[in-house]
Amino acid sequence: MRDIQRIFVILLILLIGVDLSAAMRNGAAAGQEPKPQAGQTRPEEPQAVTERSRVEKIVESQAINTEQFGNFRFPIINNKGDVAVLAMFPVADKVRRFGQAIFIRKADGSWEVVSEGQKAVNMPEPVHSFSMPSFNNNGELTFMAAFGSAVEKSATPLDPNDPINNSPVIRNQALFIKGADGIRKLIKFGEEVPNMPSYFSGVSNPSTNDKGTTAFIGTYTDPDGRGLFLIEGGKLRLVARSGQKISRDNDSTFSEHYYPTPVNERNEVAFLARVGDKSGVFIARPGGIEKIAFIGDPSPIKGANYLGFGNRTPTLNHKGEVAFPAFYDGPDAGRGLFFKGLTGPVQIVAKSGDTIPNTTYNFTDFSSPALNARGDIAFIGNFGGRNRGIFMKTAKGIIPVALADQRIPGGTKDDVFNNFTPPSINDRGEVVFYAQWRTSSGVDIGIFHLDEKGVLNVLVKRGDKMPKQK
Repeated sequence: MRDIQRIFVILLILLIGVDLSAAMRNGAAAGQEPKPQAGQTRPEEPQAVTERSRVEKIVESQAINTEQFGNFRFPIINNKGDVAVLAMFPVADKVRRFGQAIFIRKADGSWEVVSEGQKAVNMPEPVHSFSMPSFNNNGELTFMAAFGSAVEKSATPLDPNDPINNSPVIRNQALFIKGADGIRKLIKFGEEVPNMPSYFSGVSNPSTNDKGTTAFIGTYTDPDGRGLFLIEGGKLRLVARSGQKISRDNDSTFSEHYYPTPVNERNEVAFLARVGDKSGVFIARPGGIEKIAFIGDPSPIKGANYLGFGNRTPTLNHKGEVAFPAFYDGPDAGRGLFFKGLTGPVQIVAKSGDTIPNTTYNFTDFSSPALNARGDIAFIGNFGGRNRGIFMKTAKGIIPVALADQRIPGGTKDDVFNNFTPPSINDRGEVVFYAQWRTSSGVDIGIFHLDEKGVLNVLVKRGDKMPKQK
């Protein structure tokens, strides 16, 4: 008994010592900006698909005012050369602190702004708190947003360095499209799912093609599930859902995890879906769902089968062609970027171990492909450990667009790219992307544009003056 008491006292002393040590460390750090843990990124940074090594210098939050851009999300470019991007900025509101708007930068250099507080033509409440939009060649935006009051505080502690995390709790949400006739509601949370006793409780990945067909992933409740929906000619229909067989001759069923592309001009959507403990790439075509690649199926690499797809979204062009990243097994197991046309087998575009043109590096991984109607593919490629860059595959081969540690356009020798988010490409071969770069004192962020001639420029960056909002 005495031995047990002695052990208990020793443990208690050790615990008290640990608590005191932690308190001393916390006291010494009081008033200092918290440093990210190894492998974490700062809120202002584009989020890496795979974990990166920690940036050597602490991110400095630039002081910006209510007339300047504060942060961005992924940009989208259409075939006219117009670019749409969701941006955040400070506002004189003690509750929200940061506002947001969708900015459209036209090919002629002019701007259009979709601001919070506008009303939909078929709803009385103002719209606010946009999701990342999709953008078509008609200049139409499709997005999720809240409506009604925007003043409810969040109970979750907020990070003052990340504008998007300062959004209030959202309760009333709907799917909207913004066109020449204004903002219009398409689907509202709580509405019934067609041919089911369920009702919508969530929407993600919305997009609308030039013909007016809208696609989205809908989450529904009572009974619960998730599926791919299309709105065609004003009619809503369910294309694929969790629990549905993947084909007539296969009893395997889709799970609730979908990673879809925007809907193309043929009313098709490609998507990565989990099926039990496996996953595959599929295309929902008007005639049914086509399986493109599946774990365990043979890949175009000799002696190798598909091993996985990394929960990475494929890409689909308006001709119905698809590209996707995948892992493969075999004697030379690795990672690759693959392409499949309307006819013929899947082809390999690039694989780990391939040499990057005009460098001494080899590819190690691929993600975030974007495919246009010419067959050009913009993508993020990893190389040399945790380094990464934006690349474009054309008829001439693979071209580096922007690489880690490369000087940014118009920058000093200290202004070098550090991180990238998924690129967007149009049928003219123009590419836009959101990137972070290191500076002599910290980091900065902005949107970059590669024009038809292959010239890369900064389109807009943090701290730039915003165009006037109506």
